[in-house]
Amino acid sequence: MANIACFVEKYNFTDPKEAKALENFKFTAEKLGHNFNFMFRENLLEIPKYDAVFIRATTDPLFTAYIVSKTAWENGLRVVDDPKSIQICGNKIHLYSLFEKYDVPRIPTIIVNKDDFHHKRILEIFRTFGRPVVVKAPYTSFSRYVEKVACETSFREVAKRFFRKSDVLAVQKFTPTAFDWRVGVLNGEVLYICKYMVPKGRWKHGAKRRGKPSFVWGRTVSLKKENAPVGLKETALKACRVVGNGLYGVDIKEVDGNYLVVEVNDNPSIYAGQEDLRNKDVYEKIIKYLTD
Repeated sequence: MANIACFVEKYNFTDPKEAKALENFKFTAEKLGHNFNFMFRENLLEIPKYDAVFIRATTDPLFTAYIVSKTAWENGLRVVDDPKSIQICGNKIHLYSLFEKYDVPRIPTIIVNKDDFHHKRILEIFRTFGRPVVVKAPYTSFSRYVEKVACETSFREVAKRFFRKSDVLAVQKFTPTAFDWRVGVLNGEVLYICKYMVPKGRWKHGAKRRGKPSFVWGRTVSLKKENAPVGLKETALKACRVVGNGLYGVDIKEVDGNYLVVEVNDNPSIYAGQEDLRNKDVYEKIIKYLTD
């Protein structure tokens, strides 16, 4: 029997589908004979008491979740997400450099430095990728700090805001698709596969509502992993191998039969009725990974 801590924040229980998924994790762990306790930030001193830590709160090297991960790792606990994965996935510039080094099929990307951002450089990017292009800050999650620009004026305006977060930005070729593949991977094996649909009139799965701080999200269509294209699964596994052996959600675009990785995310969303819909063993596999 193992003692598992699941680090969460209050917001993890605001969406009924995520709250239900957390219940499913607890139910599955207890059915397998383990203790499963939700741990909040006021209980961090209790980390050494556990055998494993599962993080569901949003990860970022500057967030509490990273402290939880690093503390658990240093105490020899099994932890998902591990600190190395959080560091790599939390910095898109580092992630894209690894994709290039290990020849992972990917969306064409140019890295732009703050000191190298000028008129000629902007024109060069537009000549290379066409218009529009997608601009990303290195530290993004849930589609934040990812914007599309089609002219030099808007490019400069977005870059000015993003350069407040980082001296380096990623610029990618705009690749519109009706959906992005999301492949969940755990320990080098495909865990689940979904299509994250792009809402009508939008260009990405999560898009900000006009004039409001909230987001509108597209539908999630789940597939049995056995029925998904082999090339899709191979591409996702290759992308994860450059990051680690933890739990990841790989975003992939399909263009003319080719699979291009957009990014690898640690701490991927798992909502009841979505990622688990066609792959009911998601919960058991993650609990067993934490306890074996």
